[in-house]
Amino acid sequence: MKKILILLTLITASLFGKAQKNTLSGIVYDAISGETLIGATIQVSGIEGKGASTNLNGFFSFPGIESSQAEVIVSFIGYDTKKQIVAFNQNNNAFIEVRLKHATITLGQINIVELSANQIGDREVETSQHRLTPKAIKTIPTARNDVFKAMRFLPGVEATEPLSPLVSVRGSDPGENLIMLDGVTIYNPYHFLSSSGIFNMQTVKKIDMLVGGFGAEYGGRNASVIHISTKDGNEQGIHGEVKPSIVESKVFVEFPVNSKTTMMVAGRLNYDIMGNFVLNSNNYFYDANLSLTHRFNPRNRIDLKYFGSKDHTSMSFNNFYKMFGHSLERMGDTLIYQSFLDMDFTWKNQWRNNIATAIWKSVVSPRLYFRIQTYASLHDANNYSSFKMEVEDVAFNTSTRFRSKVYDYTAKASLNYTPFFGNELKLGVEYSRYLFANGSQINGIDGASSEVKPTLLSVFTEDKIKVGGLILRPGLRLTRFNQRKLNYEPRVNLVLDLGNRLKFKAAYGAYYQYIISMNTQELEFNQFLDYYYPLSSVEPSLSYHYIAGFEKKLGKQLELSLDVYYKDIARTYTFDLLQSQFEAFALSNKIFEGSGTTYGTELMLKGQVQKFSGWTSYTLARSTRSFPNIMDGKEYLYDYDHLHTIKGVINFQATERIAYSADFMFQSGVPRSIENSLQMYYMYEPVTGQMIYSPQFTIDQKNSSRMPWTMQINLGLEKKVVRGFGKDIASFFKADESYLIVNIRNVLFLRRNVMYYFPIMGYDRYIPIGSEYLPSVSVGYTLKF
Repeated sequence: MKKILILLTLITASLFGKAQKNTLSGIVYDAISGETLIGATIQVSGIEGKGASTNLNGFFSFPGIESSQAEVIVSFIGYDTKKQIVAFNQNNNAFIEVRLKHATITLGQINIVELSANQIGDREVETSQHRLTPKAIKTIPTARNDVFKAMRFLPGVEATEPLSPLVSVRGSDPGENLIMLDGVTIYNPYHFLSSSGIFNMQTVKKIDMLVGGFGAEYGGRNASVIHISTKDGNEQGIHGEVKPSIVESKVFVEFPVNSKTTMMVAGRLNYDIMGNFVLNSNNYFYDANLSLTHRFNPRNRIDLKYFGSKDHTSMSFNNFYKMFGHSLERMGDTLIYQSFLDMDFTWKNQWRNNIATAIWKSVVSPRLYFRIQTYASLHDANNYSSFKMEVEDVAFNTSTRFRSKVYDYTAKASLNYTPFFGNELKLGVEYSRYLFANGSQINGIDGASSEVKPTLLSVFTEDKIKVGGLILRPGLRLTRFNQRKLNYEPRVNLVLDLGNRLKFKAAYGAYYQYIISMNTQELEFNQFLDYYYPLSSVEPSLSYHYIAGFEKKLGKQLELSLDVYYKDIARTYTFDLLQSQFEAFALSNKIFEGSGTTYGTELMLKGQVQKFSGWTSYTLARSTRSFPNIMDGKEYLYDYDHLHTIKGVINFQATERIAYSADFMFQSGVPRSIENSLQMYYMYEPVTGQMIYSPQFTIDQKNSSRMPWTMQINLGLEKKVVRGFGKDIASFFKADESYLIVNIRNVLFLRRNVMYYFPIMGYDRYIPIGSEYLPSVSVGYTLKF
């Protein structure tokens, strides 16, 4: 006991001695807009091999400086490096505000993927991380300025279906992705018409993504963390962007309210003119952003943010079928003509999101940073689809309606403490109250609805330790869902500098998930949303991540990385919604527990060489599942299994005003269940005297077939306009700049990318169904002021 006390005394004395050294802290801003810069690098002259970087809030802490004054060097990609002399006060502290100016670069200024790592975690220690900037997304022709379409060109991130905005990360279910907007968990952040995300890119500052092995700060999801940071407003004056078009209009304005307060306002409206005209439909969506930031002093600020969106879709293909039927009548086929006149295919979808949050950020001391946030995230959805057709006295009738409601009220706090250089401690707590309401209607029969109000309490801690070329970050997350037992989630990340610009990275973690989504692909015509369901009566989903990889810098702006991952899905769940078409829809009775694995290798080259910038990657992967209600528990290939994937984005800065871009993707097809038999459900309608039956295709094996390879190449052009029509438009609206944007999509249109094979029963034939049969060209202008 005496020896232990002596040892603890020596350690305490050592830490106290180190704590007497000077500590530099501060916040780094953009000199023009006043936005905080995430991932800026801070170095001190004379101190080799040590540095700091700004976190998600632009804050940094650099302890362990021995001299009474120091020359500080602050740098950030795309900005001029700034040096300044700092003197420490009698308390051995110094706090600075650094404002960086944009670099005056003419060529090669567009870096599609920055070499800096994510800031939602830690740039030095995270594995499997990516960052996208609005400038990067704008240069991806097929992304259409959308977050989720751009993500599909990152390794390990795949689209679930061609017409759906949902993404699968490393063979996982879309419901396993944690999507956050300024720290707020957002549910189903998608728009129907454009199959895109609800985030207006004019408002976005950064998009950070962790696709596995993330630290203890984040939990509740098994696959990935996607964090979108929005702008705070401009300190210098009124700035903005207007982008009108025949189908969508956007407006973005940021401005100072007073010397300490800034504000950002943005809105977007999409109206489906063609669909409304051709299909006599009523389709639109809109979203709006509001942000107000008040700085009480350099060390304290508050952010108030609001986001709202609504989708309304009412599509009926009756007019199209009638037109087709009249064509058949002229050919003499009366029976089929009459069938088409009575055919009804309808989509009616409505959903909305409303988010409000308040964030307090405080530099308590040079070594201590505190952040507290409260928010409400509300999501409602009501989606209906139906197909009806009559052939003489027999009626085909199949329809689905899914209703979903998620209300999330959360408060969370975290603090960062840096006792001395080489040690960073982070602690946090989070409490959430939920409301989940789900219901369904299958073939006109109402099922039982469910409403659950669970709670979730989470506490985490992690400590980053740096010793020479080794960085180790152990962490632990404790969670308790709905007053049940406490679950432990250990996490650890490791980085080892091997010299010669080569690093080895590894990660391990246990991840619990208490909220899952229902897979309705086999019922809905196209699943656009996740229908969330809390696991309040069963054990939570559980997976273990094992990741190892290397990073090698091949030059100043070029990097090669290799990731090998294995995900052991110890417990997962699926919904069997097809037990009986006319069985009461009791959700809790339709959950089946299973297991699975996903594993693979990802090779990625990214950076910039002269006028070329971008990335390219190759992925070799496998994803399997096993459930007792599917093929008696036999393992099968999962719905989002892609064996080979080659994709990338290339940008060529031809001149100061002209940039060409291209994206490409070559990918092996996903496994699919191709039906080989048909099962009918009959119901007699006494009022009309009709026999109504609902067909259900059946199979003997799950995902026994694989779709053909998909191949796509898309091209783009961005040109700064200095004369002509575009310049006249800019002058009329008193805009500072005007850009011409041209995108050519589906260059390989002569090769059909097959989505599905539709069976023709009785003829032993299958009709291939594709998503894009012709190329498309879009031309537009962007005005900036």
